[in-house]
Amino acid sequence: MERKLKIAQLFERHPELEEIYGLARVAFEASRDPAHDLYHVVRVTENAVEIALGEDESLETAALAALLHDIKRPSEDIDGLDHAAEGGKYSLKLLLSMGYTYDIASEVALSIRDHRFSSGREPGSATGKILQDADRLDAIGAIAIARVFSYSGKVGRPLHSPDLSPRDRYEGFSASAINHFYEKILKITPESFWTGTGRELARERYEFTVAFVERFLEEW
Repeated sequence: MERKLKIAQLFERHPELEEIYGLARVAFEASRDPAHDLYHVVRVTENAVEIALGEDESLETAALAALLHDIKRPSEDIDGLDHAAEGGKYSLKLLLSMGYTYDIASEVALSIRDHRFSSGREPGSATGKILQDADRLDAIGAIAIARVFSYSGKVGRPLHSPDLSPRDRYEGFSASAINHFYEKILKITPESFWTGTGRELARERYEFTVAFVERFLEEW
């Protein structure tokens, strides 16, 4: 089996996953955050499948976790509740109601609860490690750069603030887009990925991101 599967191919092999995707699509209908939208969910799912195949882990369980990992993200802006914790609770109930075993449902739920890199939680299962790696892959590379600047425009954050030094610790908001790279994005090094496949996929993306920031500052 090839390692790289597009989402349409995934649904051909596992038709039951398309229903889960439909729920994610509905959840993001009203979302106005281009950095965390349905396309992000699709990319993370394709990343998770590629990693699961590379690590010889369950493709279906990894895909379930990825499809549902941000299901509560759109509502976080409204109710202020942590989307990872709420998504884990929602996913457990949903998957049990759909007939999945408790072992699968709980593994997916805990993986979603722990997927938020900034929370500092360490994934406790292979699925959790795959999900966190898959999510972080979308935080480095060309698309990640676009996401940073898109979100910065959404919240009114400047491209660069040369008078401000990057902080050592990311605390949820950056003074500028470039600061965000130093505070968070550039700390997502290939060595920090849990899986060998994740590290392999991260290297080129990370190098591209570093080169972009260096070029940006040179031109500035």
